[in-house]
Amino acid sequence: MFAVILLFIILLPFGMVYGAYLYYGKTGIAAFFQNKIIYHTPISRLEYEYLDHFLSKRNTFYNGLSLKGRAKFLNRLVRFNQEVTYKGMEGLQVNREMRVLIASSAVQLTFGLKYYLIENLKGFRVYPSVFYHSMIRHHLRGGMPPEGYMMLSWEHVQKGFFYPNDKYNLALHEMAHALKLSIKHAYNFDYHFYSYLSNWERLSAFEFRKMKHSNDNFLRDYAATNMEEFFAVSVEHFFEVPDQFKEALPQLYTQLCNMLNMDPLNVYGDYKLVR
Repeated sequence: MFAVILLFIILLPFGMVYGAYLYYGKTGIAAFFQNKIIYHTPISRLEYEYLDHFLSKRNTFYNGLSLKGRAKFLNRLVRFNQEVTYKGMEGLQVNREMRVLIASSAVQLTFGLKYYLIENLKGFRVYPSVFYHSMIRHHLRGGMPPEGYMMLSWEHVQKGFFYPNDKYNLALHEMAHALKLSIKHAYNFDYHFYSYLSNWERLSAFEFRKMKHSNDNFLRDYAATNMEEFFAVSVEHFFEVPDQFKEALPQLYTQLCNMLNMDPLNVYGDYKLVR
């Protein structure tokens, strides 16, 4: 009897492999291991295939990940969307595509961090396009109020991912604001990010002052609005044109790499920061 039990224990992993092969097919067996066994991602095969196919086409960052990196990304995306709500505004109906693409910007921004949930971010108010904000009496594409409900123009969220090298990505921009606000308004945040923040503030203040007195800047003009916008615009450039960023502002680029614990130029290593 003991021999039978021992044989069962030995053969169980092989049975799981074979079962995965039959269920997922030979091209998906590695995905089974990464998502189901290592990350315990609570999604079906069809959901995995949808997410992987959709993000491969719509998110350049995700498309550059290895199978292991994609498994980590999808696990975090599913978890992120379990923690937030989505509400369509001005008659817009929020669908799965919107939830996935918007969430992917948060996962992309925090991919290198151990604590990746942005706890002060409670949900999203998604508008069809540019919207009017009555409190500030201004038309906006997006905004991140301290109370935690991010406002986004769906038209401009899509444009941000459709043109991955134009230095504009509304979702990443607003997520950058949310990440910094988490230090002020949330109990839990990534300490690694926080530990490098003072160095970033010191270096960026110097570049910010230079921008105020120059018309020839690498970062787009909106970065000179204030220090918060300087950070958010820097994040957009960091992901969209990392090679140009590193050449133009090497110290700031290094600080962002340290803060976010990733290097977008490491395209063959899941953007891992090599120290």
